[in-house]
Amino acid sequence: MGREYLDFDVAIVPGAHGYTAQVLCAPADLASAPFTLPFAAADLAQFMIAVGPPRVTSRRLVPAVARVADVKEYGRRLGDALFSGSVGASLRSSLAAANAQGNALRVRLRLDAVPELDSVPWEYLYDTQLDRFLTLSRETPVVRVLDSVEPLSELAVQLPLKVLVMISSPSDLPALAVERERQLLVATTGDLAKAGLLDLVVMEGPATLGALQKALIDEYNVFHFIGHGGFDDKAQEGVLALETTQGTVDRVSGDRLGTLLHDAQGMQLAVLNACEGARTSSNNAFSGVGQSLVRQGLPAVVAMQTEISDRAALVFSHEFYWYLTRGLGIDAAICEVRKAMALSDGASEWGTAVLLRSGSDQPFTFPTVSDIAEPGRETRWESLYDAAQGALSAHAPETALPMLEQLAAEKPDYQDVTALIERVRPDALGEHSTPAPTPAAGRAPTPTPTPTPDAAPVPDAAPVPDAAPGPAGESLPRPLAAARAPGRSTRRRRSWARPLAGLLVLALLWGGGSWWWGNGLGVMVRCGLAEKPPSATQASFTFGCATSEPTIDGDFADWSGVGASISSAKPVAGPAPTRPFHGTWQGQWNSDALFVHVRVTDASLRAVDAARPDQWWRGDGVSFEFGPDNRGLSSAARPRTGQDVHLMIGLTSSGAEASANPAAKGTFPVGGRRTDVTVVRAITATGYELEARIPWSALGLTEAPQRGTVVATNLNVSDASPTGAWRLRTMVSSNPGRTGVNQGFPATWQRLVLGDSAS
Repeated sequence: MGREYLDFDVAIVPGAHGYTAQVLCAPADLASAPFTLPFAAADLAQFMIAVGPPRVTSRRLVPAVARVADVKEYGRRLGDALFSGSVGASLRSSLAAANAQGNALRVRLRLDAVPELDSVPWEYLYDTQLDRFLTLSRETPVVRVLDSVEPLSELAVQLPLKVLVMISSPSDLPALAVERERQLLVATTGDLAKAGLLDLVVMEGPATLGALQKALIDEYNVFHFIGHGGFDDKAQEGVLALETTQGTVDRVSGDRLGTLLHDAQGMQLAVLNACEGARTSSNNAFSGVGQSLVRQGLPAVVAMQTEISDRAALVFSHEFYWYLTRGLGIDAAICEVRKAMALSDGASEWGTAVLLRSGSDQPFTFPTVSDIAEPGRETRWESLYDAAQGALSAHAPETALPMLEQLAAEKPDYQDVTALIERVRPDALGEHSTPAPTPAAGRAPTPTPTPTPDAAPVPDAAPVPDAAPGPAGESLPRPLAAARAPGRSTRRRRSWARPLAGLLVLALLWGGGSWWWGNGLGVMVRCGLAEKPPSATQASFTFGCATSEPTIDGDFADWSGVGASISSAKPVAGPAPTRPFHGTWQGQWNSDALFVHVRVTDASLRAVDAARPDQWWRGDGVSFEFGPDNRGLSSAARPRTGQDVHLMIGLTSSGAEASANPAAKGTFPVGGRRTDVTVVRAITATGYELEARIPWSALGLTEAPQRGTVVATNLNVSDASPTGAWRLRTMVSSNPGRTGVNQGFPATWQRLVLGDSAS
């Protein structure tokens, strides 16, 4: 189906003075020319921001037309650099020769010798003379080629395509929204399944390697994995996080997984929806999971090189399956998918998918499909609508929204889709929020996770009863459950890759990026460019860049290994505590927000006075001052109006809430609640634990800080008097000099560096 391909193979190899591009195979003359990457690291990071999902804050402020123009300029620079001199002349001659023979030209990139260039988004190559992106035409697809030790032969696949789905969420890793990913996958391919083109089978029980081995006794064409991925720095190889029989993590290398898939009868396709699944080391281009599988003989890999939006993923999955099952080759099919994505809202995401192959032959063929019912558009719309209604009934509007938006894009007048979208869509700037669940017909709405209206009100500064109150005063109840404060949820929206029929496909995603993340570019994308960092003697502590945004859900697993904890233990107000009372802080940041995690030891907890949010520093709770770099400030300088702020998080009977007192006229006057701050707290056996997402706007910033930015701060923990009137008993701080008086002199505050990694 379609024209045959002639191959134009280009290898990039290290040269005496940089890189050399070599044409190894072509319909015309072979050639070589020097190659210089036209991007600095910062340029490449900005490129990846430009092509990422529209919901990323750094792109949200840029008009779509401007973003597309930026991508075109980046692609032009890359194309001009690769196809320069005699290499460019060979490309022109090869295009002419292929056209004269009635064939198309496939550009095959070989990067084996330069794994550090895997991070470059070659899929956006733009040819100035053709005046188009190469990969947006099936006349000139771009493929990354790896040599295979034992390539599999072409397979004739009998429809329906059989897909084995494994969902893995080990108990000792951050929980994944695996059910949401399953629902989206099933919904977007529902019409294909109904037409007899696709058959999904989801594995039950623990996602172990042994269970997979047993499941593969039956014949499947596709293996679809949903779960964590990573990179073993010691072994220098990519791994997937499967489960042990006890439910804990079993890190499975690409070599181990490939041993099973290579021998699986009929297996020509795998989809791995993982975090870092395609990362490579700088020394071995086959160390990533995808490269390992291709090296062992599986014919093709598709990997996502940036985070992909839900809408783009819905389009990618459905269109790729549709074109493949209609008989289009993998190279042409992915070009058609790119076109479909280019026409969607995520106009720059069409180059996200990377096609890796181990040869030129198609990995599979399908029988004639003339006798198979064509999937009807009405069937697809019905599948999306029914799945969205099911998600709404299950109080999962974040699952329903992308399906409703895609349905509206394809059929705007379908039933009540427009009204449903308006009911569940977050506000225009709330791309990190989780909208309130919207009921399906006949279902009562579910309230947002704030204190419920029928809960017993908490009197001002009144203690909350406990099952066993202490003699000094009653305390907050101590269930080991997390409670969410009002504000924006920051659960990571894990982009999910889509199955690609009849070949091996790995859609390997990272919540904060993809297979190029290991080169440090993830830090640039999430946290911007770098200022010159201060010396160690000038900084009190450092918060690292959150390349993968922590989930504010009370699980706290995201904070494991983040960096050293900062202690708040020095009494700075009130008497020294007579019982254990202290806190430890961890912090991260990105271009959207500051993230903090605090563990507090406090045996007697008391809710703050809900009517006095400007006084929540009196306890029980945590607080910090925040302002611009204080180096060079006079010791007599007072708080800076519009720049310094005192942010507080107070415990409530149902969770925790945030408030802020911004500086004005040299002091911190009355402020108020900050509902844009998301806080979750959990009561523990020794006190409490909380995590929070604090948008920069809540701290008085109008634009995101850069890496290396120095800010002034103190990290404080307060304890209220356990009985009588609500008042501060003791405050401890990370800064021994933080007294009630010195709060009013920012020169005395500690210095925090917003860096690449915590210290």
